[in-house]
Amino acid sequence: MIRRRLSHRNLLSALLCTISLGGCANSLPIFSELIPDSAPTTTGSIFAPAATLSTELNPADWEKANHARETALRPDNIREPVQWENKTTAARGNFRPLGIAFLQEGDLCRSFSAQIIIENVARPAMQGTACRSGASEWKISEVKRLVRQG
Repeated sequence: MIRRRLSHRNLLSALLCTISLGGCANSLPIFSELIPDSAPTTTGSIFAPAATLSTELNPADWEKANHARETALRPDNIREPVQWENKTTAARGNFRPLGIAFLQEGDLCRSFSAQIIIENVARPAMQGTACRSGASEWKISEVKRLVRQG
């Protein structure tokens, strides 16, 4: 009889331990349905993709465009557009700085407009912001179509 109680206790203990540890592997949506998603979750190891001006440009086009972007966004460039062209693909365009450079979350940032022409067809003008930390290259952080009024 004592042996039977002992085996029942061992079985009960093992069952309770299994149930309690099993909860660590599962999550229950207790209040998640009540809280609307306001923004995607971001962690330190996952980065949002950089904004892009065009998916039609090849790496050689981007090399030319990035050099123009770096020159155009320098803080000493008042508002002069910087042209770029890849004679091999006939892609071309320009970057024009807008306003003055400003600090955003410790990075140097600058707004710009950009025009891209591929196969002699002008794509919609774009406006965006690029930022850099220290002496690193300018990274485009946001881009949208430039809407011209009139």
